[in-house]
Amino acid sequence: MDSSNDQPVPSNSELMASAKVMSDAVAGKETDPGKIAGAAANILDAAANYGKLDDKQGLGMYMDQTADYLHKYETTHTTTTTKTDTDTSGNQTTETTTTKTDTSGHKTTETTTSKDGIAPSCDDDKCT
Repeated sequence: MDSSNDQPVPSNSELMASAKVMSDAVAGKETDPGKIAGAAANILDAAANYGKLDDKQGLGMYMDQTADYLHKYETTHTTTTTKTDTDTSGNQTTETTTTKTDTSGHKTTETTTSKDGIAPSCDDDKCT
């Protein structure tokens, strides 16, 4: 376990979820780098804890440093989600939400909507 940031040891369900994220990443189904980094960090935290590795020296120290880096990466990278809906007339609306977290932990969210594949027009950061 990470003694410098006191990351809690992931629960069994969190480890299973992390394993699924890693599996999906390998299969090309998961592409969010922050989510993948967080899953890898959880697995490293658990391996170091259950393996009773010393986080002050040797392999345990390197696993701890790597998990710290991955947890930081997880919280400082962009997450984008896209949702597409089709109404009864066959018109498609796509909503894309992008969340960015800076190094101080401040999150900004931007949502754009396009209809039938036409992106909104933007002038001076104002989209219509």
